Order: sequence, then structure tokens, then C-alpha cells
Amino acid sequence: MKNKWENAHFLITAKKCIDSFLYISKNILELSNLDLRERTDKLRQVFYINLVNVLDELFNTTAKRKNIRQIDKIIDRIYYERNKKSAHKDDDYKPRVYNTLEEEILDKKNELIHVKEVCAEVLPGIITIDFVPHDKELFRLVNRINATLETDANKIKYPNSTFHSYQLSEEGKHVFKEFDTEEQDRKNAKMFGYDYDKVVERYPLHSIDDIKTMSDTEKQRYATIVDNGINSYEGLQNRQDFCIKTNVLFDLNMWCEANKHTFEQIERLKEIGFFDIFEIPHLEILKDKDKLEDVINILNKK
Repeated sequence: MKNKWENAHFLITAKKCIDSFLYISKNILELSNLDLRERTDKLRQVFYINLVNVLDELFNTTAKRKNIRQIDKIIDRIYYERNKKSAHKDDDYKPRVYNTLEEEILDKKNELIHVKEVCAEVLPGIITIDFVPHDKELFRLVNRINATLETDANKIKYPNSTFHSYQLSEEGKHVFKEFDTEEQDRKNAKMFGYDYDKVVERYPLHSIDDIKTMSDTEKQRYATIVDNGINSYEGLQNRQDFCIKTNVLFDLNMWCEANKHTFEQIERLKEIGFFDIFEIPHLEILKDKDKLEDVINILNKK
């Protein structure tokens, strides 16, 4: 039987497919030069495969699956989509017809929420479903953001972030040797009673699939990394992914959920130009008394 947080990983992966559908729906004109049919078909495939991964954990025999499909039309359709389209390309597959993408999004939201409710006993009790209109790749494509621009934006957003020389590559340690912090880092380690060499030798965990083959000793050599993300929506997705990885790796039970009021404030601040797409504040607009009043009203709104 899988860890409940492994099942959560499948559920949240499916949820992020809906996030991508929401972003596509919101930015359909900017994405019109792409093959959206191919991209949305891929999202549907990932969505249904992951939902069935959760269902199979609860309905783990042929008899159980047959029974639930007979009494639950939503689950029956999810299995149908996975079996006939997502996992295979059956000739007798009959797709559902939606009048709009928004109609399909609503249907998929209902399916995912239904799976969460039905499979509650194999999922963590604290997990939440927080839909956000964001797709990491498409957001960067629409806004023409390359790696260099994103790095520069992070330098502006986080000018006082903590830096340690052990974060650099061996080449970087040589090129930027004037920034060597090892001596002070070793003093800090001794002060707080931990082994500096063991701490810096950790490896980043990229996928929870890698944990299955690790011994308990090997698990202690890995660390989970949380990236703040390019905006608040991506930040939420990243934090939830971080929680899942950390919970599976270290047998913990933590979670991060959306603050919808804050998201609404951020969107309003973007609309009036106080925040840009990176959510970097532009204080110069406060010289305009009307804009200043708008910002105050948005931040004071309960």
C-alpha cells in the first residue's frame, strides 16, 4: 500500500492539469500560434492517468473496480477515459463533446473533487484543492521570459537572500573565491551542533519515485528544495510539491494551502500597474495620488 502522500502526489499532479487548462482559457489569444489541441490532449492524458492511480489505491482488486464502476457514473467515466484514450488509443472510444473549454474545465474540476471525496481514506486529511490559472511553461512563453531574464528578476526581488559558497559548483567556487563563506559556515555549524560536511553533502530530491529504492541511510543524504516561483500561483504549486516530497521522504505531515484573499489583492495590484508580471512592485506609480489611493484601498480591503 502506498504512502498517503504518494497518492496526494497523483491527485495534485491531476489538479495542476486543470491549472494549465485555466491558464490556456484565460490566455487563448496569446497562445493561438501553438498547437493547443496536442497540448490539451496531453493534459487530459496526464489528468486521467493520475486520477486512476488514486482510485486504484482504494479499489485495488478487479471486483472492487467493477463494483464501483457499476454504482458511480463519474468514476466509471474516469476509468473509461483512462482505459480507452489516455492509456490506449481504442478505435471504439467515444469522446465527450463540450461546447467550450470552460465547460470541460468545470467537468474536470467536479471529477477531481469527487475522487478526493471518494478516496478520502487513502489521502492525507489536511490536503486541499486550490485551483490557480497558471502553467509554468506557457506563462514564460506568453511573457517572453528566458532563463537570464528570470534570474535577473529574482535578483531584484530577493536582493538580501542568504548566500553560501557551498551552493556553487566547483568552477564557481574558483571563479567567485572572494565570496567564500566556508569559514563562517563552519563556525555556525559548530555553534549550533551540526556537522557542516554532512549538511553540505546533501543531494536535491527531484522526484518521489526515486525514494522507493532508497535505504533509510540514503534518505538522510537527500534534501527537498522549495522554489518561490515566478509569481504567487507558481509559488503555491511549488510549495505544495515541496510538502509532498518532504512528507514522503521524511514521513512528515505538512501542507500549504492558498490564501485566496491575498491572490485577489495581488491580481488587483497588477491591474493598476503596482505589480508587474513578476510581482515586483513599481513604487513610482504612487506619485499619482489616484493610484496611491487605489493601492491603499486594495491593501486595506478585508
